[in-house]
Amino acid sequence: MRIGVVTSSYPTSLVDTVTAGVFVRDLARELIALGHEVHVITPRKHGPVVLDDDLHVQFIPWWGGEKDLASASMRNLLTVVRYATLIGSGLWIVPRCARMHHLDAIMAMWAIPSGLFAWMTWRRWGIPYGVWALGSDIWARHKYPFGDAVVQRVLHDAAFRFADGIQLARSAAELAGRDCEFVPSVRRLPAHAERQVTLEPGAPHFLYIGRYERNKGPDILVEAMRWLLDSDAEAYLHLFGVGSLEPLLRERIRGYEHHISLGDYADPETAVAYMQACDWLVIPSRIESIPLILVDALQMRLPVVATNVGDVGNLVQRYGVGKVVPAEDTVALAEAMQWAMQRARAEFAGPLGKAAEQFDLARSAARCAEALSTAAERGR
Repeated sequence: MRIGVVTSSYPTSLVDTVTAGVFVRDLARELIALGHEVHVITPRKHGPVVLDDDLHVQFIPWWGGEKDLASASMRNLLTVVRYATLIGSGLWIVPRCARMHHLDAIMAMWAIPSGLFAWMTWRRWGIPYGVWALGSDIWARHKYPFGDAVVQRVLHDAAFRFADGIQLARSAAELAGRDCEFVPSVRRLPAHAERQVTLEPGAPHFLYIGRYERNKGPDILVEAMRWLLDSDAEAYLHLFGVGSLEPLLRERIRGYEHHISLGDYADPETAVAYMQACDWLVIPSRIESIPLILVDALQMRLPVVATNVGDVGNLVQRYGVGKVVPAEDTVALAEAMQWAMQRARAEFAGPLGKAAEQFDLARSAARCAEALSTAAERGR
């Protein structure tokens, strides 16, 4: 089967870990391993490009090049103009590529803008498509012109709908007026990092890997860590990411640099090295589905302190892999981290292993291939 994967998120190199694009690349590799021919169609991004030899990648030209499209502000006129060029280009390029490569079906990652491109291809050439909802495409739909109507139409007309969260699947189903299936997004991490991280001994180390954006809550985490340190607790916090909150975070950690470090994006080697070396992962989100980093933590057997948003709190409590606190509560988060400081990582190895079995990339890819195959058969 010839499969098109249309995605707004895709890594520009093997060490690029920006957004959910790593999952898309790993999913594409799994589909190839299952015997399918995969064509990835994605917006061109800034920076050098080093791609996999076994993947066909077609870039959509536009006037931008940001790696994180979901966090852009639509209040900036220049941003709106640049994104308009992406929509126009995608509506032309994706149907053209689908026709040129005789695609049997398309997997749109995610509803906006990829789902719109896939929908146009279906309307023009009758090539069926499915949509995999990530969360930000559903929650942020109102910030785009006609976003609500577009998402509803794209989801309704899709041959099938996936979502990487249980509550998100319910929301997508309600929007579509049709069923939406929970299928987790999972990336494949190296089992061990060649790079070794040496951390300060004698105190617990907390880790954050995610975007520096308000919905992800890194500002809440930094405040909670300051509260801990001001109460004479001895602990360390390592943050990795980029985003609009970075200047604020740098300002807030001033004077605490010995205990709080603020880094850029963590490539897979860095992510694995720090997940092996640290004691706890912290997910302080204000809004969330099932973040990829939570699934990473399960793979790496790293316990989690997380806010009770989306499916995160439910999963952490159900499997017993950490501590859950209310969202946007700095003191509650600090107290949970204080609680975590009294527990050994090894205590959670068994529950983490059981939870990891439920989030398997090969299983998600097989379900994706099955749904695409069914859609292609019905479309003939």
